Amino acid sequence: MENNNKEIEIIETSVEEIAETKNKKSFKDVLSSVGGFFKKIGSIFKSDKIKNEALLKRGGYSLLITAIVLVCVLVLNILVGALADRFNLEFDMTADKKNSISEENIEYIKNLDADVFITICGTEEDYTDYMSYYAQRNYGVVISSNSELEYFDQTVTLVSKYPDYNDRITVKYVDPQSTEFTAITSNYSSYSLTYGDMIVSSMASGKERVKVLTFDDVYATTEDSTYASYGYSAYTLSANRLETALTSAIAYVTSSDSKKVAVLSGHSQNNYTDAYKELLTANNYDITEISDKIITEISDEYDAIIISAPSIDFVGSEIDVIADFLENDGKMGKGLIFFADATCPSLPNFNSFLTQWGISVSEGLLFETYSSNHMQNEPSTMGVYPAQLEDDDITSNLTYAIANYLVPMKVCEPATTERTVTALMQTLETTVVAPVGAATDWADYTDDDKQQFDCVIQSVESDYDSENNRLTSYVMAFSSVEFVQSTWASYSDLCNQDIVMACTDRAAHVGDNSMVFTAKVITNESFASSVNETNTKVVATVFMFVIPIAIIAVGIVVFIRRRNAR
Repeated sequence: MENNNKEIEIIETSVEEIAETKNKKSFKDVLSSVGGFFKKIGSIFKSDKIKNEALLKRGGYSLLITAIVLVCVLVLNILVGALADRFNLEFDMTADKKNSISEENIEYIKNLDADVFITICGTEEDYTDYMSYYAQRNYGVVISSNSELEYFDQTVTLVSKYPDYNDRITVKYVDPQSTEFTAITSNYSSYSLTYGDMIVSSMASGKERVKVLTFDDVYATTEDSTYASYGYSAYTLSANRLETALTSAIAYVTSSDSKKVAVLSGHSQNNYTDAYKELLTANNYDITEISDKIITEISDEYDAIIISAPSIDFVGSEIDVIADFLENDGKMGKGLIFFADATCPSLPNFNSFLTQWGISVSEGLLFETYSSNHMQNEPSTMGVYPAQLEDDDITSNLTYAIANYLVPMKVCEPATTERTVTALMQTLETTVVAPVGAATDWADYTDDDKQQFDCVIQSVESDYDSENNRLTSYVMAFSSVEFVQSTWASYSDLCNQDIVMACTDRAAHVGDNSMVFTAKVITNESFASSVNETNTKVVATVFMFVIPIAIIAVGIVVFIRRRNAR
């Protein structure tokens, strides 16, 4: 019995131990499971932390790069703005560079070392509209398309570039309705200023030197033959000469080289040079009067000599002195300006000298038989016109002049082949030669007597030095002293003063180094004129669909890649 009880006790004890052991194992399993769970949670947090740190690090780099780019953009913007204030940063993408200044001109402007003021009579914002109005009203220009208006826009663009290349050039627009413009017209009372005129001035020579550019200086026009059938003349704009006109004017007003001229007055009974002297003084000429009755010497310090309305002929020795002056020991570079007077007696010696230079002067007085081209009851007071010359800038922008008491003058064969003779201004083909002193109703002529005469003639003798540089001397002849002496010379719409000063400047070799640039021509070969319906649809498709869709696609790709990177 005792043994059985012991066995039962042992069995019960083993069961309890087994149960206890199972409980302990279950608890360990639970603990192990809980520990594994938290271990997994820890590993997850650790993994996310690492990823977040990586993302944060990568995002920080992106943010830093973005900030750097933004700062660079801001700095670049400020830098470009500062540079734009001092330099021209525009790019002319037109095929013919119609809005660009030539490289040669840019180089000249950059090297300019004097202050230059360009005053434009008009407002910048209204320049094109008002110039269109004035061109049609005052110059007979027909504006039939927007491309012609572009010439005026072009002027504003080109003028604005001058100060960009040199801050010593100042451009200023002045409203003609302002009190400031009233003051300007008072300061430059000798000029008849109108809308669009450009006043170029400088004190480079110690005193103010001025050049006024008018519509005809800046714009080239071509006669439109379609209006001839209607009985009147009309013109179209064909080119913009602003670059040549403005740079030449700047060169003129900044020149410190004052030209010296001598007036040979000893052979002239009447003093017909007062108005001429005033004009020369205003244009920075140094004038000396030589009143000797017999000319024995002309100093080579003078650039040109002036003979106006001589009433006493020159003797042979004086002719030799004049010839020697123009020859200048082979160096040339001199000039003679001659004004004839129909009321003066014959000058056989001096006229013979002029003939050797290809200038034929005859006796008599010119009468205009075409009533619309002479003053009423004054057939000797007539309009004369610039000759049509393709390669001579003297007459390129002249209108017409009015003069009276013109002598018969024509181009003839010069004495040497080194001399070239050109008629610069002429009468109409309805002119006849009347006796000196003829009454205004004189009509003793036939249609066969009518012909064209030359009123302004240029003769140039050319030679070359050892370095093949061209050397020149000029003789400029006017068929009447009234080109500059009469009241007509003060009329701004006439070219009396213009042709006189142009010939004087050439004879004195003013502006020999001035530059001539290609005129800017507006063509229809622009992007706007080449766009058709197909082009329009393509451009619209690209900008309205292709580009936006491409931007959206790139954004989606970037978003997906960054999401997957997590």
